[in-house]
Amino acid sequence: MVLVLALLCSQAVCEELSFEEFLNSGLEHSYQLKKAVLDKSISQKGIGEARSEYLPTLSAYAVSERYNDLTDGRAQITAIGNEIFLNRNYYQEAALMLAYNVFDFGIRRRQLDIAKADFTQKEYMLKKDTYDLKLDLVDLYAQTLSLYKEINIKKSVLGVHEELNEINKRLKEAGKISEIDVIDGEIKISELRTQIEDLSNNFSKKLIDMTFYTNKEYSSDSIQIKDFSKDDSAFTPQNGVAKLSAEVITLTPENSPDNFIYDLEILKKKKEYEIQKRYNYPKIKLDSRYSLYGSDTNNLFDAFSDISQRSFSIRLTASMTLFDGLKNRNKIAKAKYEIEKAKIEKEQKMAELKAKYEQIQLDAKNAAIQEENVIKTLALVNKNLNLMERLNFNGLSDKSECLKRKLALLDKKLDLEENQIKLQTSQYKLKVLSDKNEESL
Repeated sequence: MVLVLALLCSQAVCEELSFEEFLNSGLEHSYQLKKAVLDKSISQKGIGEARSEYLPTLSAYAVSERYNDLTDGRAQITAIGNEIFLNRNYYQEAALMLAYNVFDFGIRRRQLDIAKADFTQKEYMLKKDTYDLKLDLVDLYAQTLSLYKEINIKKSVLGVHEELNEINKRLKEAGKISEIDVIDGEIKISELRTQIEDLSNNFSKKLIDMTFYTNKEYSSDSIQIKDFSKDDSAFTPQNGVAKLSAEVITLTPENSPDNFIYDLEILKKKKEYEIQKRYNYPKIKLDSRYSLYGSDTNNLFDAFSDISQRSFSIRLTASMTLFDGLKNRNKIAKAKYEIEKAKIEKEQKMAELKAKYEQIQLDAKNAAIQEENVIKTLALVNKNLNLMERLNFNGLSDKSECLKRKLALLDKKLDLEENQIKLQTSQYKLKVLSDKNEESL
């Protein structure tokens, strides 16, 4: 039984999560990316729909009709609108009709341009959603990793304070310190336990957020969040450069997918404006009709047998709306305003991206400067902590002073670990955005 429990515990400890694994799983299970792929497929079908407007339409219909003459047979035929009826009670017809839009002043061409622009726009939106998701995932992983490290370091700090508190109790019994010092230590221990509980609660919430992206369950009791690793493929730039430098990489909003998305949206709005201006122009259509018909005075089935009669017609029509209550005029004005609105939205987005890119580049430059120093300092702190574990003490006072120094080192370690996570996050964001700009060119 003990062996089984030990095996289960070892399996729980081995549950590790790396950034590369989290990133790949998040990209694979993303709801947004799945919708973006479907939007692209839908838009592709829109191109086919627009092209179909250049083809004629073929339709068929059949009519079975009973007709009553109200002239008591005085008229041999009756005309109702465009239809001519014989004075028969029963009438059957089957027909094939072919219709073609001969000329529409370029409306179809512009509709096809809109469909093509929409498809290209959806391609850029898929790229944009992918890069935005990568930035969201690295932020979430960094926040989760930071909490994970803080919890572990706080637990170490709690252990040191508990050990220090035991020493203080013995020093109090020896009359070397007052009871106030002991109570202060117990207060600190209580505060640390509360902090650890709050941190653990926030850590569990972050794991729930990660589950949303990856569709995988994570246990806060067994999960081990691994450090960012520069060996991960996620940190390898597409251009093959081994190390990113914020000094040589220039991020420009004009090369981003967002810029092309807004350009295509403006193009679509302009095409819609041009279509609306031509909407009330004359429409020229060609249609033809081939009919089989039959009729009989008294019997429906005899009308069927008489259906061998045939006719064929071809017609060229031109129609034009002379007055629509100023509806189209308002639509034209509306389309014009929508173009101006799209241009302003693009300017706003470019300004936001410019500020965002500049901030990321500043963070990346800072990371390049601090990275080596942070790594060295963190290594020295860890070495010093390991040395303290092996020290022999001559008395309680010496051990108490050493534990206090250990607490100071643990605080430095926490600051250095958090700083290192920020530096690595900024470098990854720079890598994502540099890839994003290169692909858009």
